[in-house]
This record gives sequence, structure tokens and C-alpha cells, in this order.
Amino acid sequence: MVDNRAIDAQRDELATLRERVRCELVLEREGYRLDKEATAQRSAKNLKFRRGEGEIIIVNHGGKGWWDPTNPDRSARGDVIKLVQHLKPGLNLGHVRRELRNLIGLEPSYEVRERVKPTSTDANQKRDPAWMWEHRNPPQQGSAAWRYLSEERGLPDRILDAAAKQNLLREGPNGTAWFAHRDNQGQLSGMEMRGPEYRGFSTGGIGKRLFRFESDPGVPPSRVVVAEAAIDALSFASMDRFSRNTLYLSTGGGMSPESVGELKQVLADVAKRPEGRLVIAVDNDQQGDHYAALYSQMAQEVGLWNGRASPKTPGSDWNQVLRARGNKESSAPRPFGELAGSATSTTPTPQVAAGWVDELKSRKRQQPQPVPQADQAAPSLKRSGSPSMGGR
Repeated sequence: MVDNRAIDAQRDELATLRERVRCELVLEREGYRLDKEATAQRSAKNLKFRRGEGEIIIVNHGGKGWWDPTNPDRSARGDVIKLVQHLKPGLNLGHVRRELRNLIGLEPSYEVRERVKPTSTDANQKRDPAWMWEHRNPPQQGSAAWRYLSEERGLPDRILDAAAKQNLLREGPNGTAWFAHRDNQGQLSGMEMRGPEYRGFSTGGIGKRLFRFESDPGVPPSRVVVAEAAIDALSFASMDRFSRNTLYLSTGGGMSPESVGELKQVLADVAKRPEGRLVIAVDNDQQGDHYAALYSQMAQEVGLWNGRASPKTPGSDWNQVLRARGNKESSAPRPFGELAGSATSTTPTPQVAAGWVDELKSRKRQQPQPVPQADQAAPSLKRSGSPSMGGR
């Protein structure tokens, strides 16, 4: 029999947490700070909190409600319970309750984050990402960062070698790996920083733009794969069967208006090519849904065909898929254009979940007559469309 007393106790606890734990306190615990220019006064009805470029949460209803203005359909909103689940999608309701119990009765500090100006030219120089980048070496086999990426993250040596040759990797302190973000002119803007016990983005410089890993350096890409993190982009590349002429991107999570503009320009350039494609390789979670909708909208604006490819397991990212595969090597890469021409009943099933692949195969089988190879650059596909969810 169901213990109604336990259910009532849980319901009462949730009501207490909603009433006595302020959203501002949760945000401060996760690194958000009050935006001085927008809402420096505590009496404001809407308090804007920022953590990084493009990461904004608005608190309202006297600290009992919130909403995310960067969410395209404005669905990211609610009470303090939903705020914790928004910031940490992997937590269930029991985990959320345990986190919030320790915050009952505490008050937020309303600390305003201000940029500290260096007191000397030397200090300013050492905070510049370009200076930091040039004073660090690429990771090498056996180094701490290389072991972290290859052993803990499962990235193949060939992918790490290729990324190092493209000047995309540096080894930071304590075995951290730095992944270069550059603007569309090739200027270094900052670095994603990942390590066994660290995750962040460099301060100074012009901030997040795009991490860019090319399957064929110097060749204009006809296919773009965009992921949430550099490690995910490299993980997808290591498993990708259609990697030729592909540009693998990472936004590093939340995007600034400048990085949004640069991604739109990249997609517009790829859309000019007959076989232009966008693969949205985001995580299988709520945040991945948010990014998938955002990137799909960008692609549709420039007439670029797009589809979503996410891991099958809820809450997973592409690095988790890679590690689950072990050291198995993917088959030799093929041009993406071969997919439409070779999709038959004997075509092997892809080893990673990719709904856009299934969609192309299905459309190929529905064609009443074979089409000459020269005409098979997928002209029947819509130049823009909703992301396929078959890969979820």
C-alpha cells in the first residue's frame, strides 16, 4: 500500500522549500552575480543575474520565481525547484530537495560582479588569452593533459594529434586542457578550459566565439557539426563516418551576441554549397533541447538543411557515447554526399544515434526510380527543416 503520510511529508517539504529558499541564493551558489548596470538596486521587481557570456537568469516575484531570457520559447521558468533542475538537469527531485535543505533561512549576498582592472601593464598582459596561449605548449603523449583527454575522456590519439596540428590545444596548469575559440577572422578570443577537477572559460580578451576543428584543413566545409563543448565536438568527430569536408564547432555552452552572429555567418556560407548540411550534435537533455531549437532556427533563417543527432540515453553527451564504445575505430570516413547515393537496404546501421541519417535513408527508399549518381546531391531535401528527433 502507498504510504500517504510519506507523500504528504514530501509535499509539505517542497512547499517549505519554495517559500523559504530564494532563487537569488541558488544562483549565487552556482556562480551567478547581480548585473550592476541592469539591476543594482535590490528593490527592483526583476533582478538580472549573469554568470558568463550569454548566461542570464531573471529573478522575479520577490525571489520566488525566475525565467531565462535566452530560452527561445520562454519555457525555462518557474520556482526554486525548477531553477535547480534547470541549472543541473541531471538531478532528480530527491537530489534537489537535499540541495535546498541546507539553504533554508539563508539570505543572498547580492554581490555585484565587477571587472577588476589590472594595476600594471604586465598584469593586464598576463590576463590576455593570446599571451596565455603563446606561453603554453601543446599537450604531448604522456603529458598530464594528454592523459586526461585520452585516458579519462577516451579521445583517440589521431584526433588529439590533428587538433594540436591545427593549433587548437594547449596544456594549462594541473593537467588542464585548453581549447581555442577564434572569431571568423581567425583571431584567438579565449579558451574553453577542462581538467579532472576544473571547468571554465578564460577571462579577458573578447570572450567566447567558436571552437573550430576541421576534418580537411583548408577545404571549405560543406557540412557543419555544432556541439556544446569542445570535447563533445572532438568526440563526435572521432566517431563520424561522414567526416570529410566537415567543420566541427563548439559554442562552449551559452553564446554571446557576437558568437551568435559569427555562427550565423558560418551557416550562411555553408548554405551556399549544394550539399550544405548542419548537424546539431547536442546533449540528450533539457539544455540540449534549448540549443537544438536555437541552432535549427539559425539554419532555417539562411536556408540550410539541419537535423539533430543526440545520444540515445537521456542525460548523455557525445563524450559519454565515445567512452562507452571503448577503443573501437569508426570506418574510413566518406564524403557526406555518398550517403544519399549509397543508402540501400544493405547499408550498415550507424553506430551512433543520428536521426538525420535515418531520415535521408528513408527518403531514398521512397524514390520510385534510381537517380543517376551525378544528380544525387540530395536536391529533394528541404533546404531548411525541423530537426529529426529519431536520434534521441
